[in-house]
Amino acid sequence: MPGWGLVVLCAVLLSATASAQTSEDRAYVSYSLARGTAIGSEGRKLDNWKQLDLRLPLPPVFLGKTIVVPSLAYETRWLALEPRGALAGLDEDVLGRRFHRLQLGLTVVRPLAPRWLLFAGASGIARTDFRNAFDVGMDMSWVGYAMANYLIGGDPGMRLMFGLVVMWPFNVLPVIPMVGFTYRKGAYVVELGLPRLTLLRKFGDGLELGLTGAFDQQVFHARLPGDGQTLGAHFVQETSMHVGPTANVRLGGGSVWLSTSVGLDLLNDFSLLDGDRERLGLGVGSTRAAPFVRVAVNWRPPRRMPKAPEPPGSGPAPAAR
Repeated sequence: MPGWGLVVLCAVLLSATASAQTSEDRAYVSYSLARGTAIGSEGRKLDNWKQLDLRLPLPPVFLGKTIVVPSLAYETRWLALEPRGALAGLDEDVLGRRFHRLQLGLTVVRPLAPRWLLFAGASGIARTDFRNAFDVGMDMSWVGYAMANYLIGGDPGMRLMFGLVVMWPFNVLPVIPMVGFTYRKGAYVVELGLPRLTLLRKFGDGLELGLTGAFDQQVFHARLPGDGQTLGAHFVQETSMHVGPTANVRLGGGSVWLSTSVGLDLLNDFSLLDGDRERLGLGVGSTRAAPFVRVAVNWRPPRRMPKAPEPPGSGPAPAAR
């Protein structure tokens, strides 16, 4: 049976907006802060935005060779325009919004051969500002997936993952192909795919230095004031991409790591969508690149090492006659 770390790899990579830095981070809490920057072409400025992420470990269920892995994640972010120019004098309730995302998922993992692992699952995701009563049709989205994981050359340190992801409702395509690659050997950790990029170099057992990046697109149900309500806007779509150098430090020699990343928020575009999630003519705008900092505490338990086979003749001695 594949190691527990491989099961976690599947569950983490398939989270719709995975914020875990690597596939070995079973749980984490993180806080991000980005500097405000100009948005759109009307002289408006996005205020400093803040984000809090939490992922909790849920125990797996073993049904013979089949493993059922539940997952739970929560995120809250605060966005606002600065009260200047034509917006001067407006209060925070008009200029700012606090968005929430709650995700609950279930992944079923089944090994088929020493090098192959199949898994499938689904996630329900609520994204809303809770300004209106909760509406399942407006506040919820759904993700389903079927994937395969292949150990290249039979080496657990090199893995290729590929398959399909189905989303509803969708913005562009309902079905998206997905490919990921993991290289974890010696002093190097490389994880390539969507929505995350990780390139790390280990220094001893307690320090990792490298580069991390992430791409994300989310659609939040929001009750928008003024022009937004006049145009029939029901959703805010945010598309973001950030990258930066990262340092991970083990705390106290145990399973808890402190992660710090300082870099650039290269893309942070906002669009207004109508009730059918179609883009409206009025776009909130695109921001310029802005610096950000992310601090996280990750729980990364030690790997379960496979049991070494016993050498011939090392079994129990025969009973004396």
